[in-house]
Amino acid sequence: MRSKSLGSVKRACLTFVTLAACVGVSVSLCPAHSQTIAGHAIGEDGSKLEADQRASPNLTTEYTTVELSIPNGIDVTATYQNGSNKIIRIEATPRLPEPGASGQFGNFVFGKTSLSEIRSRFGSKGLLFTGVAPATATPDGGVTIVSSYEVQGTNIIASFVSKISAASLGDLNRRFGEDMYGHIESVAMLESTVVADIDYLKLTRGHELVYDVGYAPIVWEDAMSPVGVARGISLARISPSQLPAHRIYKGPINAPYFTDASARNFQTRIAEGMAGGPVFAGEYAVIQVGCGTGCSIAYVASVRTGEVSRIPIDDEAAQYLDLKYQIDSRLLVTQSARGEALKCHMQFLTMDDGEWISLLERDIGPTESCYNSIAQNLRN
Repeated sequence: MRSKSLGSVKRACLTFVTLAACVGVSVSLCPAHSQTIAGHAIGEDGSKLEADQRASPNLTTEYTTVELSIPNGIDVTATYQNGSNKIIRIEATPRLPEPGASGQFGNFVFGKTSLSEIRSRFGSKGLLFTGVAPATATPDGGVTIVSSYEVQGTNIIASFVSKISAASLGDLNRRFGEDMYGHIESVAMLESTVVADIDYLKLTRGHELVYDVGYAPIVWEDAMSPVGVARGISLARISPSQLPAHRIYKGPINAPYFTDASARNFQTRIAEGMAGGPVFAGEYAVIQVGCGTGCSIAYVASVRTGEVSRIPIDDEAAQYLDLKYQIDSRLLVTQSARGEALKCHMQFLTMDDGEWISLLERDIGPTESCYNSIAQNLRN
């Protein structure tokens, strides 16, 4: 992490848990609806909010907080400064416990968008105010984790609050023991979205900010943005170091355990691949099996548990398949030709808690592009 406080710079780090990131996204948007939550924005006149909504003065009498219920299953809390009447903080939360309501940013969804997806979307863990802990216990035994980012070109900070329930914490503890926090980001789900004026936050949380390595301000993507808004995604920004392996397994190599029925056809080949030890994500062997001219199937096998799973490539049997991975990262890149589409397709995957998550897919050219290696195509 890097820390910045009114002209001074020092090094620091998050003390609670390391949560990985993977993809940097730049978005070009029409500014008409930028930084809005449920139709309201920082800097608006808060005194004009509906008079029949509940309002309660802040204890300092400097601020008024208004609670709004809007039709799409979202509750909004808006705080404005008495005197200027300018809104300085807006928070949106789902009204009902069932997931599915808009997270008020892009395609984020309350109760469904994971902390891992949030951090992956923005390419870092964000920033912290040193006066506030990044994670706090909740009365029901769960934990909330806040990921905050400056909104590019504004004086606004957007925060995404994720929660892991007590039941999920208990399950992680039973499964992973001391390593449980290495898996928390895939279980913690978006609970609320907040935008606030940075000067207000510095008054209430402290002036010193701590920034994650690789941090960059985000471009706000309003949930009301029209379909078809263009995005520019730079493949070159995706780095294996953004998804570090939680640990490198150095214990005994277990016998393969086949949960994928197709893998049983290649038991000998998979066992031989596992004998060489892990080469991906700290504990996995990668096995690529030929199935004809230019055709192959790929599996990963945990040398720690023995579990074997198929790498989720779109085609049943990939043509001109190339894989890129390394032992100290959970990022795996696949490249293969799509026969019917006559396209060379690249996919970025991560392995979290034994499950594959697709981060990004992209056609990179005609089938002939797959004659090049992944590294070559990423340089082009």
